[in-house]
Amino acid sequence: MMKQWGYEELIDYMGMRKLPKGLAEAYELYQPEEKQELLPHETYETLLAPYDLSPEQKDFLDETLAAVEQDERVLFFSNFFVWDMCSMRNKYDIDNYTELVPECLGNHKQAYAFLILLACVPVSEKEMIRRGIPKEYYEDIPHRMLRDQLTRYKETGRIDVEDMPWKMNFYTLTIFLLDRFLFIPYQHGERFRLYRSRITGRVVGLCETGCTYDKEGQLLSWGFPEDEEEEQEAEAPLSETDNETKQKTNGKYNGYYYSSRKARIPGTFTTTFTEDDKTVTGYYMNPVGCTEERTVTLQKSEYVQVLAPGDWMIALHIPGGEGYTPERMKNSMQLAMDFFAKYYPELPMKGFWSSSWLYDERLRLMLSDDRNIPRVQNLMFRYSDGEDGSMLYVHLFKNLNNALEDCTCETSLQKKAKDMLQRGVRFCTSGMMILMEEAKTGKPYYTPEDKAYWKEASKIWGPQSGEDR
Repeated sequence: MMKQWGYEELIDYMGMRKLPKGLAEAYELYQPEEKQELLPHETYETLLAPYDLSPEQKDFLDETLAAVEQDERVLFFSNFFVWDMCSMRNKYDIDNYTELVPECLGNHKQAYAFLILLACVPVSEKEMIRRGIPKEYYEDIPHRMLRDQLTRYKETGRIDVEDMPWKMNFYTLTIFLLDRFLFIPYQHGERFRLYRSRITGRVVGLCETGCTYDKEGQLLSWGFPEDEEEEQEAEAPLSETDNETKQKTNGKYNGYYYSSRKARIPGTFTTTFTEDDKTVTGYYMNPVGCTEERTVTLQKSEYVQVLAPGDWMIALHIPGGEGYTPERMKNSMQLAMDFFAKYYPELPMKGFWSSSWLYDERLRLMLSDDRNIPRVQNLMFRYSDGEDGSMLYVHLFKNLNNALEDCTCETSLQKKAKDMLQRGVRFCTSGMMILMEEAKTGKPYYTPEDKAYWKEASKIWGPQSGEDR
């Protein structure tokens, strides 16, 4: 089947905005099929059947599907969207698609993205069958999103898709629940490398040239070209006074103020990395979650590189609920290693990656070392990935718009976090790596010296765990 329309012609006709990067180039590669429907109607009915939509709500979705399929240009480009979302180009890119709202559909435009996601399910099922993945691994995966999406639709009437990049993982069947945690293939794209000693097994992280950190070792910019604006802002951060003025609303501080707190020590530093035949030299990434303002030199005769940008990892995501323990994480990682080795043998996985507020070493200012959050942290090589405290604030206090003074605290962690935020403590989301070797052995990445450095540096934020109780 030949393309009847050009890319620009179609997006102008549909009135599309905020389309993914590289979509025009992908359109040139698209080999269209002769399809008269967006997705098999039997599949459409089967996916929606468990949710008991009202006749009016179901009719609205039916009308939207009919509007798509009755317009040959909209249907053609919609099938291209589905092909692109399910293709290798986007399969493990969690940040590409943001929204799909075609103005040409009028009142039905808000349901369009939802139907596109539904249409990904049967296409992706074919890929599961091709790989020989048993149905029990993926049959409930899209419903993990459908349950929330259609509950919101029934309760509020809203069917637009929020956080589309995250939801795509479920509708394209690229994420798998293995025991307690969710896993998805991921390519390491951040600008640092990991090296392992052939003698001791110790893993050392070194930043590449051009990464900018504040004086507390928290990342401000990886130094990518698209980060230039952020770098300029980082050179002149808001003072505490200016930040208070900007973030204070109606006489109260909201979550934006508390989550975006800057370093107390002014100034920044930018990393360098050099390499020759015998050595590599770079800024030391302390595996408890910060980069130190000092360089270390590794001898290639002892240290071998075990992770570089572009290497394949298994991204780990944490569903809510009980069971966040090191034992469950170890078991889940073992299942993931076995699963991806069997069903995705073309991806040479080097280990696990994740990012979460739960990995912040500052949580130890509130929690004793025998609690599960610190115990799970002990498994990880943690690093600053440039994120602020927004994730902690949202998870503990529901919404960044909420003023902290008005938040009701039900758990001891909420109470302690509220107190520490009001006393000036800064929290940050952190990234983590667990390479395959440590996933199997559970050997910690940090040394006593790493812990001592952090303990001394963190005194600026107040008492250590147990000292204020």
